[in-house]
Amino acid sequence: TSASCPSQCRCDGTFIYCNDRDLTSIPSGIPEDATVLFLQNNRIKSAGIPTDLRRLNSVEKIYLYCNNLDEFPTNLPLNVKELHLQENNIRTITHASLAQIPFIEELHLDDNSVSAVSIEEGAFRDSNHLRLLFLSRNHLSTIPSGLPMTIEELRFDDNRISSISEASLQDLINLKRLVLDGNLLNNKGIGEMALVNLINLTELSLVRNSLTSPPANLPGSSLEKLNLQDNHINHVPAGAFAFLRQLYRLDLSGNNLSSLPMGVFEDLDNLTQLSKG
Repeated sequence: TSASCPSQCRCDGTFIYCNDRDLTSIPSGIPEDATVLFLQNNRIKSAGIPTDLRRLNSVEKIYLYCNNLDEFPTNLPLNVKELHLQENNIRTITHASLAQIPFIEELHLDDNSVSAVSIEEGAFRDSNHLRLLFLSRNHLSTIPSGLPMTIEELRFDDNRISSISEASLQDLINLKRLVLDGNLLNNKGIGEMALVNLINLTELSLVRNSLTSPPANLPGSSLEKLNLQDNHINHVPAGAFAFLRQLYRLDLSGNNLSSLPMGVFEDLDNLTQLSKG
């Protein structure tokens, strides 16, 4: 029944364009065979999500960024894999809100108002396909606990994270990219063994924090890029970069480094880009 298209939208095959239309609710009557819904840049409220959206079993991507959502949307189609909710005012993440979309792979929640206490305990326990979780520019003070082990990329830049507990990341053996730029992390706030289990981590970014030396016990097996610029690093222990044999990019610029110990880079067989100015 792809003949019908809501009057407020334009339908191009299975791509439904309802973006930039000043809508306060999602139009009903979206064609059953729709695969991608473009709903960004409207004024859609949480109450404006009709129950008949749930029947759209072919929808895999929904763009709802830049709207007026003040809670995580309900009535979402079961098979959604990619959900863009940036620039709303979403505060809480509950288990129920994620359980309605069990196949979600990419969840974009940048520029909302999510805090650590407003993520329900066990919220992610059935999100067994989640690979990307983006929560930049929210109100997080810690890394959410109970993230699924399928996670490959976490972006938490520009929050208020001051601690990384040993437990928060320990199961994330598939994590490849961890971005924590612009937080409140000092060395005491990072658990001694918090990072060591991240055997597939290729990129760790801790730009614009309050570190006085590189974090201890960096995971060596896969790490390729380590961004430590614009901290307060004034001391690098001799073994700080031991075993990082895959590392090819190390950025220590914008710190207070006057001298480095002899041989501090000697394990870095693959290092091609070093910035320490």
